[in-house]
Amino acid sequence: MALRCLGASPNRSNILISCESQRNEWKGLYVDDDLLLCDDLDEEDSALDVQPWKILVVDDDPGIHEVTNLVLACRRFDERPVVLLHASSAAEAERVLSEDGDVAMLLLDVVMESEMAGLLLVDRIRDQLNNRRTRIIIRTGQPGLLNEDDVLKRYDVNGYCLKTALTDAQLNRTCLLALRNYRDIRDACLALN
Repeated sequence: MALRCLGASPNRSNILISCESQRNEWKGLYVDDDLLLCDDLDEEDSALDVQPWKILVVDDDPGIHEVTNLVLACRRFDERPVVLLHASSAAEAERVLSEDGDVAMLLLDVVMESEMAGLLLVDRIRDQLNNRRTRIIIRTGQPGLLNEDDVLKRYDVNGYCLKTALTDAQLNRTCLLALRNYRDIRDACLALN
């Protein structure tokens, strides 16, 4: 994938970025202050009624949202586009998840409204929302009271990354594996019904 800046919008602080996909087609992306938006769906995706994979980015740092958008722009998995949803608090993320039952994965910060906000959200997702399919990846800059081993043992999460150690390639691999796991769980549940 190649990103290149095509210029800024004259009347707004938007920057038009082009993204070359694997099929050598160009798609437009717009950066609007803290948010990067990918064109809705390809014409091909719309015609086939392809539903995107949804990744919810939960972090109180706008810079993390920006970087995640840049790294995951124009990604596809299983011939479906990836769409990023954004929440800046655990409470906002819980609202998104309660309204949309098809979020494939969360990239979840721990320290937001409180030192344990992200981990408390994990318990609410699994127990109160009864959501065991969504893959939850802890992505924290401040491990807080619990280290990685404690988090993985005590909470129903599917991965743990330190923001300072997470490279673009590692983020892409983490998302690929989480989406694959979500797909397999979803398909197994559908087969049982």
